[in-house]
Amino acid sequence: MYAILYREILSDYLLPFGASNYDLDFKLHQDNDPKHRSLFCTTFLNVNNIVWIKSPQKSPDLNPIEHMWNELKQHVRKRMIISEADAEMAVKDFEKSLIKEKCQNYINHLKKVIKVVIERNGDWSNH
Repeated sequence: MYAILYREILSDYLLPFGASNYDLDFKLHQDNDPKHRSLFCTTFLNVNNIVWIKSPQKSPDLNPIEHMWNELKQHVRKRMIISEADAEMAVKDFEKSLIKEKCQNYINHLKKVIKVVIERNGDWSNH
């Protein structure tokens, strides 16, 4: 995805959603992807008075999928993997553990961490 498409998404989806749900009084949290930081997109955010909270670089504490990947890697490393089939079996076994409650725990952790990052104006949460 390029900055032009990302800006279209902000315009077509973020603005209407923010207007209908928050009267445009919200803070947008996004990572430091180059398209997010592009002059094209930051100008759009500024013109529309959207406050952007920047994530610390390489901030896995703000990305639930990173927690899941870490847990998956730990799960696979505990196995005696000697073949591709063994690796596939380990991943499928881990997949069975991804129940609704576990996913909700990832999300709940994110909710806690986001508040800390916002309070620290985008600095690390140390979580």
